[in-house]
Amino acid sequence: MPPFCLTLLVVSLHLQDPAPRIDCRAWQECRQLALDAAGRQDYEVFHDLAWRAVQTGPKNDPALMELLARAQSLSGRPGDALVMLQRLAQMGVRTDAATNEDFRRVRALPGWAELEGSSRKDSSVRDDGNFRLKAEATPSKPEATPSKPEATTSLKPTEARATASSTTGPSESLRFTTLPFTPAGLAYDAVSRRFIVGDRDARKLAVVDEFSQHVANLAGAQSTGFGQIAALEIDPRLGNLWVVSADDPQTRLHKLQLVSGRSLGSYELPERFGAARFVDVAATGGSAIVVLDTVGHRLFQLPAKAQALELAAMLPDQHTTSVAPDADGTVYVAHDGGILVVDLASHAVTPLKTATGVDVTGITRLRWHKGSLVGVQQTAKGSFQAVRILLNRSGRTATGVQLLDASLATTDPTAATISGGVLYYLAAGDGGAMIVRRVTLQ
Repeated sequence: MPPFCLTLLVVSLHLQDPAPRIDCRAWQECRQLALDAAGRQDYEVFHDLAWRAVQTGPKNDPALMELLARAQSLSGRPGDALVMLQRLAQMGVRTDAATNEDFRRVRALPGWAELEGSSRKDSSVRDDGNFRLKAEATPSKPEATPSKPEATTSLKPTEARATASSTTGPSESLRFTTLPFTPAGLAYDAVSRRFIVGDRDARKLAVVDEFSQHVANLAGAQSTGFGQIAALEIDPRLGNLWVVSADDPQTRLHKLQLVSGRSLGSYELPERFGAARFVDVAATGGSAIVVLDTVGHRLFQLPAKAQALELAAMLPDQHTTSVAPDADGTVYVAHDGGILVVDLASHAVTPLKTATGVDVTGITRLRWHKGSLVGVQQTAKGSFQAVRILLNRSGRTATGVQLLDASLATTDPTAATISGGVLYYLAAGDGGAMIVRRVTLQ
């Protein structure tokens, strides 16, 4: 390159505007910054800010969803934009996507013709060759709750608290029928009001729309490299979908875009760590991702913006099942005989203490919620129940167990999640029906 050309290049770089601020708190601010970015044709920033506005703004706001679809199209994500436009169509919202030049890339997709005619078609059944599910024609009615909750005994703060009932009781949130599949993991996206269900053996994810009862394929092994799916989790802060899968001798952590299921990358352990099998994944308050390895008895973490998994703690030689990070850098790890407490900062691992009469064994899925642990527990008889484990102020002692649902008719107890203060779990119904049940947590 001639010297004068190099000089011009350097000057040009120095004259560029500084990178725009993309951090925002209130959704109104995110929306305005997104529009500003669109105005200067900075479409990647437009996309990030529009997505943040959808996350932080009113649930299922059509204007914000349409803004995100426009940003997805302009930033080179027409497939994602098509998915968002389909959601708007299911909600009965009409857009100008058919004539707006910003959606030109979307109109070039094979799925555009189907979207245009979707309002005139019965889309309750979809078979795309990957994952076929059929939603019920009408939403199911909630199950009746007891008119009077069972009485509980008032105890002093120093005594163990163990209650045998939930003040809300379980109710039915969604019912759908399926071709035979092996459920593995459940997540709920409060922004789009969709449940995400894993099929362990078929290595696929499906989405069940709570609003329209529509069920469709989200992602499969061909596009993501899934092995046998073990668990999935949504990072509520950044809006990514995380999945762990295993295909001996390899095990992987997968990162997907939540709205479309598009693969954003995968992470494997370096060979120096030896054999491993990931069985659970969860997001911390700071958007670090923690992964549980049941073969090597280890806890790994992927710090925010990191490119490789790091060893967070070595665990005792016990059969571990699930992880539940709190908001302050502590991770609870369930195993057959109880629960471990892991301090991510010091890497210290200690058993969770239990008050007299408190049983925390047999936990198959564990999540943290407002100073307590909520999960699915296998009883001595082999059945499953949903419980809430009450913790003391330090979070190091279980002071009681609250029974949320005494009988979970489930084929896979890993299919449970917490979102917005509600416990959702997948249960088996009659005639091949699958039921998403919910318990509102106090």
